[in-house]
Amino acid sequence: MWRGGIWLVMLLALASCLDDEGYGGEKLFFAIGNVRVIQANEYYFELDEGSKLYPADTTAIQDYPIVDNQRAFIYFTVLDEPLAGYEYNAAVKHIENILTKDIYPMQPAEEDSIGNDRIDVDDIWLSRDYVNIVYKFYHSNNPEKRHMLNLVVNEQASADATTDDGYLHLEFRHNAYQDTPLQGGTGIVSFRLDSIRDRLAGAKGLCIHVQTLYGGEREFVIDK
Repeated sequence: MWRGGIWLVMLLALASCLDDEGYGGEKLFFAIGNVRVIQANEYYFELDEGSKLYPADTTAIQDYPIVDNQRAFIYFTVLDEPLAGYEYNAAVKHIENILTKDIYPMQPAEEDSIGNDRIDVDDIWLSRDYVNIVYKFYHSNNPEKRHMLNLVVNEQASADATTDDGYLHLEFRHNAYQDTPLQGGTGIVSFRLDSIRDRLAGAKGLCIHVQTLYGGEREFVIDK
């Protein structure tokens, strides 16, 4: 679970390479994608829009643990020499792994354990395989206090989670476990679409309900 940090830059169209800034005279790019292991310690990143990034220079991230299909937020500069089969031949400067979860079918008896504490959504979008949410909530900065995030199908609210508006309705749930709200924190979480893909195919998109910090319940609509 993320508690904020320099990795989160508010360039929130995070579907591919987003923007650039100076990085020792070079252009620093940001992207979201998944680790794809080639063999042993060799891997690349498949970015959300489908392009491939090869980490030719990993000097800055030598201790990065390689896990196939790990979702990550990648900071990189582009090397001058192109590499066949890859859109980006890159020097990777920093990586932050992204919390990635399944969308959960919430039964009535699970309401209390799932929780519904207040949380804000700063940005939300669909990529090919994920719902991605940039969020903000308050916490005590106590590492012993863990928060839990879920994106749920509320089975009690609707038998098939699709209403007359044509959207598939989900709820972004936060359980603060009674943590003291002393300071703000931000982060990003991705939820796999696998479990709702069939229902999403017949819908116009997603309508995600959130109990926000100051505005009560809000709905965030994402068209396909």
